[in-house]
Amino acid sequence: MQWSKLKSRVKAFTCPELKDRIDFHITQYRKAHSWISESWVTVNGERIFDCGSRTYAREAADEFLDRKKSSSSVEVDNDWNMQEVLKRREIHEPQHMGEAMRAYLDLAIDEALKSDNPFIRALAIVDRRIGKRTLAKLEIGELEHSLVKAFYELRRDSAHI
Repeated sequence: MQWSKLKSRVKAFTCPELKDRIDFHITQYRKAHSWISESWVTVNGERIFDCGSRTYAREAADEFLDRKKSSSSVEVDNDWNMQEVLKRREIHEPQHMGEAMRAYLDLAIDEALKSDNPFIRALAIVDRRIGKRTLAKLEIGELEHSLVKAFYELRRDSAHI
């Protein structure tokens, strides 16, 4: 699905109070035989979350080297998952946002709210199908992803809860 169609379908689910305030962006360009991409989320035109291929690659390499240095064996442990480590540090590849947006469109709203994917969960929080009572029951902890917390605060403020 094309980005413009995906973006418009996701925004169609956004609650009316936030529909014009929240926006999703993606860019790709080619430089020196490699694709560089970036995706970001804005609220009122201000970036609140970024994903970049350069940042992800750099952080993944650093994480791998740090892990290799601290490991007593030559190979990195099989049970170690670099993507999970980076996800906990809120470092994502740009396509993670697009993949989550596609998956979100196929999920029931209750499933989306319970998702362990922070992008899906954040989109569900600003979904027009979520009422004030459901929003009030949500428990957003300190360890929640920053995008989830930001969308939760936006939604609570717009719903006057």
